[in-house]
Amino acid sequence: MQHLTGLVVFTDLDGTLLDHDDYSWEAARPAISRLRENDIPLLAISSKTLAELQVFNTRHHLFAGLIGENGGVIEINGDLRLLGPQTATIDAARNEIAKAISVPVAGFRTSTAADIASATGLPRADAALAGQRNCSDPLIWSPSENDIALAGNIARQFGLKLVKGGRFYTLCGQTDKGAAMQMALTMLQEGGKLPQNRADITTIALGDSPNDASMLTHADIAVQIPVKHGPVPNLELGGHPARLAPKPGPEGWNTSIHAILNDLSQITPSKTKAR
Repeated sequence: MQHLTGLVVFTDLDGTLLDHDDYSWEAARPAISRLRENDIPLLAISSKTLAELQVFNTRHHLFAGLIGENGGVIEINGDLRLLGPQTATIDAARNEIAKAISVPVAGFRTSTAADIASATGLPRADAALAGQRNCSDPLIWSPSENDIALAGNIARQFGLKLVKGGRFYTLCGQTDKGAAMQMALTMLQEGGKLPQNRADITTIALGDSPNDASMLTHADIAVQIPVKHGPVPNLELGGHPARLAPKPGPEGWNTSIHAILNDLSQITPSKTKAR
């Protein structure tokens, strides 16, 4: 008998569910359809803004919940939680970094849609959505290692973090994807979408970059998606085991989800956590 109840999937987007080059998720369609058929919630957890995620989900109807800006904002069934720092703090830290380092620094929050489109390859309308930041700011810069160290120190002086994502270094608060995942589970339980006993829930998380490490560490089943261009990063997961997907992006995502569901369908509920 299949044991596919009490499951929930959290996924990063860029480079994980979405192809690094063309942002397509088409190769993951079979696995997403399987999740849907089994009523398994799929939640996006991304450095993207809530505005970006809302428009994306309106177009594609993939997600039961949206977690934006590296865990700073969560929306599930109209319930909105803002966890991140105020924009004034983000702006002050970015301005101090710009004064201190050797290269020009811009942030998405204060850049034009054209500049964001140039940096990301996004269409201009989507780039405008990427600039609607609530609690974080990806930096547009070409830093040296010393610049990165200086910027990190300044961020900490403002109570912030400088986090390396798949494409950008982002200024954000002390919230992270792992903490947001735990809050989202509580929200899903409150909405009756998951069992009330946490022991009856199995979390699956997929990500590709250092800012996904906290999410993967907190997941019962973690999957690292290899990057499409360059070496696979060594993610600090505190000894927590993670599967490595066989291919980058949505193709590896698709294969991994099918493999996990196949594994779980072969075991009894009492053994699920041991996976």
